[in-house]
Amino acid sequence: MSGLTFEIAATAVLDPACIFAPSSTEDVSRAVMLFSQNGCKFSIKGGGHSNIPGAASIDDGVMMVMSQMKTAEIHPEEGYIHVGAGVLLKDIYSTLDPHNLSAVIGRYGEIGLGLAVGAGISYFSNRDGLAVDNMRNYEVVLADGKVVNANLKENKDLFWALKGGNNNFGVVTRFDFNTVATPGSTYGGLIHYPESSLDKVDDLVYDYHTRQAVEGLLTHAMPQWVYNGSTNDTYNLTPVVYNDNVEELPPIMKPWLDVPHTSSTLAPRTYENLSIYLNEGFGDGLIQEQRVFTVYADKKFYKDVLYKFREWLQNFQDVPGFLGAHLNMPITPRQVHQGLLKGGNALGLEGAGNRTLGVLFFGITFEDPQYKEHILPEHDRFVQSMIELARERGVLYPYIMLTYCGYNQAAIASYGPNNVDRLWQVQRKYDPKAVFQRLVPGGQKLPPQEQQVH
Repeated sequence: MSGLTFEIAATAVLDPACIFAPSSTEDVSRAVMLFSQNGCKFSIKGGGHSNIPGAASIDDGVMMVMSQMKTAEIHPEEGYIHVGAGVLLKDIYSTLDPHNLSAVIGRYGEIGLGLAVGAGISYFSNRDGLAVDNMRNYEVVLADGKVVNANLKENKDLFWALKGGNNNFGVVTRFDFNTVATPGSTYGGLIHYPESSLDKVDDLVYDYHTRQAVEGLLTHAMPQWVYNGSTNDTYNLTPVVYNDNVEELPPIMKPWLDVPHTSSTLAPRTYENLSIYLNEGFGDGLIQEQRVFTVYADKKFYKDVLYKFREWLQNFQDVPGFLGAHLNMPITPRQVHQGLLKGGNALGLEGAGNRTLGVLFFGITFEDPQYKEHILPEHDRFVQSMIELARERGVLYPYIMLTYCGYNQAAIASYGPNNVDRLWQVQRKYDPKAVFQRLVPGGQKLPPQEQQVH
């Protein structure tokens, strides 16, 4: 298709035989039927945010690029927005902002909708739960080309399975997100902390996980530590957001400003502006690798794992363009309960009980592919050693967030054997010929039923 442009993470680039860009659900239906009948392998690309090879691209098959399906329609009386599979999150924010509405979606504007079948942490998650738990409906093209809706009334089992089940059941062509009312703006930005403040930031992270995020339902923060190999320096750059029309942070979030910091860009903003601003910190075209695991909130473990990661990163300071990133994101008991109230999901988070979980992300980027064979396995081994440390200390929770996982991490298996069994039941019902297991090889697939994360 002439003029078609799209982005994809450099690490995930493969060599498809051709690219197909549907402009309607009917186009997708005919294509999937054709692929199924002819045994043609294909991939499904929305925003192309994942750096996992094959998640959005494919070798020698058809890459179906959804970027032409960018409709966004508000239904204010019914309380939802209806969007096409090619929409980026900034498009949703820009559509909703003028109506004093928003949605429980991701935080970075240039990201697509994969989080809506993975998990999805939002500015509003402390109050409303994960993105998957704020879905009203999925429009899905099944393997035989049939178009169905999945929601709390129709195809309820498929609706449950899509909330974490990724691309294993069909092609989602349209997403209906429940909307939330806003006062017209939010208050947020970035706070930059120098290396000398990191110990105090570490203390603050635990306070955010166990107090601020629990008691302050309008709060949102995403502590992120960045290591720069060229300077051998680590700093913290934390997005801090309060979801109200205010001119300063309320008392519950004031500790973020009490820690000595280099700069702050906190200001009233629209959600579109905030999502674009936060996205500006992401680089394109680099080698990227990510890993994730989950623990019960534990102050000492949080500090120890960060110290060990900073120490490990220094081994690669001479690699051109080498950067390391560590994020620590809470899943509070309320977030889990919101999922249960809204029909449940496949993620298996209920076992956490009344304890906050911390989702720990470890990412690296660098410029020269010649270092891949050495650095990527070392990164894998380091994160695995931290998982073992968490297990030894009794703080490991067996959940791997799909939207942040590494290419060989068993995210869906981590949902637990009962949920994996349910996912397989849904798969056999809606895709009896296993088209989306055989012909869509990329992304997180359903694991063998005996496989689980211990």
